[in-house]
Amino acid sequence: MSQTSQPGPAHHAGGIAVDATPVVVHIKHVGQELYDALQALTEQIPAKSRSPRELARTLNVHRTLAGRLLNAIRTDDPLAAISRMPRSEGLRMILRAARSTVSEDAIDRAEAALGAFEQVVHTELGGWDGFDAALTEWLPDARERFELANKQLAFKGMANLMGVRADVQLDTAVYYPDATGRRCDIALIEGLVNLRRLRPSARVSIAAHTPSPRAPQPLEYLLEDVPQDQAGNHYPLLRSFCSSPCPTLEAIQTGDMTNYVLAGNAIGANSAVDVFAANVVRGGRPMYRAPSDPPVRPHWSAGVNLPAKTLLMNILLHEDVWPGADPQLLMYDMHVRGLASPGDPSREFDRIDAMESIRPLGKGASRFRVSEVGRHVEIVQHVCEKLGWNSDRLRGYRVRVQYPLLNAQYCIAFDPPPVRADGAEGR
Repeated sequence: MSQTSQPGPAHHAGGIAVDATPVVVHIKHVGQELYDALQALTEQIPAKSRSPRELARTLNVHRTLAGRLLNAIRTDDPLAAISRMPRSEGLRMILRAARSTVSEDAIDRAEAALGAFEQVVHTELGGWDGFDAALTEWLPDARERFELANKQLAFKGMANLMGVRADVQLDTAVYYPDATGRRCDIALIEGLVNLRRLRPSARVSIAAHTPSPRAPQPLEYLLEDVPQDQAGNHYPLLRSFCSSPCPTLEAIQTGDMTNYVLAGNAIGANSAVDVFAANVVRGGRPMYRAPSDPPVRPHWSAGVNLPAKTLLMNILLHEDVWPGADPQLLMYDMHVRGLASPGDPSREFDRIDAMESIRPLGKGASRFRVSEVGRHVEIVQHVCEKLGWNSDRLRGYRVRVQYPLLNAQYCIAFDPPPVRADGAEGR
């Protein structure tokens, strides 16, 4: 059974509040010693300037190594400085190279400080990986670097294990008032950019559709070359926007679920495809709520089912849909209990603290451009034209996630809809 100690009073390191637990105090103390020793040693190196190039030339070490050292000692906070420093082997390489240019006392002091710091890192935190993880609680910028590096490793590992990867997963939702003016129709645009199989035997699942008994109306497919009564056997590709030749998908039925998988077994960069599709949920969300309705927050979610470098979520709302409502990004772990609903207290345990944020895009289709999907504006305009919607009356919000986590739910939630003035039911 693990033991915990009661935290002491908080103190501040470089403007960041840090709990003064014994471990943190000890790490800060030995970190300060190492920081001071390396700063003193560097001042003795007879370089013409304190640039990475000049220091690297003087010590005959790699410029990147010299740059990391200088970047660290120019940082006021010792914890932030240690997070930027080269690790043990890199620092020892610098100390060996500096022996002929600085005093023996400076070398001895730096080696002793490095040894003391290493001992704390390995005994208290289990090694440098543990130190990096602990830094994420103390330094926000260290957390960002730590998470990005580890999510990139997870992406590479899962891509190799699953045998598939994509550069971009696109999920764009367009909310537009229906004919009654009481509910929204929702157009869902899905895309995978530069999708490719890494192993011939890998099954590349594009999507899975299950009839929902809760949906006000059946799912409507936007298919240009397939009759609506046959749409259930086809994935609703936007063929004019997919790569050429258009990817071939196979429908595999498992119970009441239809799974769409990429046909064939081609591998390699030349086999990469772009897949875009769209469908419509009629009356998917209420525009208003009745006075007796609970203040439920409308939301739209995206999950990641295959390794992707970037997840792009766009939600585009007609100007009359929840004007003035503030969106909030929520992230849930759904690998145990599935999709979460914002505001459900039983799912607070599954909340994940997201580093990403929501970016307002402004109003009008031209504001919805995105570099990773060059024809995104055209796709939105095409879908809106097919539905008779005016894309210039949309306002947009975007979330961009680098190396999104598998089995994570990224959710954009809005304030509860306003109460309709005449008291009409919103359901």
